Amino acid sequence: MTREKRLVPTGDCFCGCGGEAGIGRWFVLGHDITAAGALRAVKGGLSLPQQLVEAGFGPERSVVQKAVDQAGWVRCEGCAYAGTPAGLATHTRTGSCALPGDESRKGKGGGAVTPQPAAEGALPAAGPGTLWEAGPCEPGAAPPVRAQTGAARGRLLPGQNDPSWGEVPLHLRQALRMPAHQLVTPVRGPLQAKEQRHVLSAVRAAQRMRMTGAHWLTLLTTERETFGSPTSARASAFYGALETILAAHLPSAEDRQDAPAAPEEAGTG
Repeated sequence: MTREKRLVPTGDCFCGCGGEAGIGRWFVLGHDITAAGALRAVKGGLSLPQQLVEAGFGPERSVVQKAVDQAGWVRCEGCAYAGTPAGLATHTRTGSCALPGDESRKGKGGGAVTPQPAAEGALPAAGPGTLWEAGPCEPGAAPPVRAQTGAARGRLLPGQNDPSWGEVPLHLRQALRMPAHQLVTPVRGPLQAKEQRHVLSAVRAAQRMRMTGAHWLTLLTTERETFGSPTSARASAFYGALETILAAHLPSAEDRQDAPAAPEEAGTG
């Protein structure tokens, strides 16, 4: 078998600008966002399935299983969820998976609780090779939401208490941190308005790298002009970082076009 080429940081910025990134770093600060955007443009904006096929993955070869086998991911014993150890900890802490020997999800008389039909707009049931899980196993978990505005317009986003929000990679959160700091130091423009306090709070959470699912949903569904004027470089940098996170961590709406529609709920009597 051929071994994958091992990359090491050389001290030169990997975007090709010729700048010095520093010892142990891949990019000059902020240049990873520029490089990610440029790569998407050069590759023609490939959808997630196209990227998977290009990397050698797909229905017959699970990228999730390779992450479990080689990249330190772990699987939940009670459901199909797979993710980083930190993500699994969040998943089991906030969910109610039927782990072996766990009687908490059994009905009266010892029988297992019958799964309920998916609510309208919910994601299809997850399987062993599913790339994007439908959310925590807790029956009362917030359902996925369709973004109507902002950088995520048209995309189906996980509910605010979905454990996947805790799995946004560190380098992506770090890439958002500096633009967030610059955006609120000092606070200017529309973010000063009282009605935008929740947005300002979410930006400050990004600055501190202490984001919750509610913070992510707020930022990803907030229109560009709320962060600053069309000529604001700070607002553009922050919004661009959000778009990079969407492209790198969250599947786009077109990635779900072939997903079966969830059955409509029967009317309540």
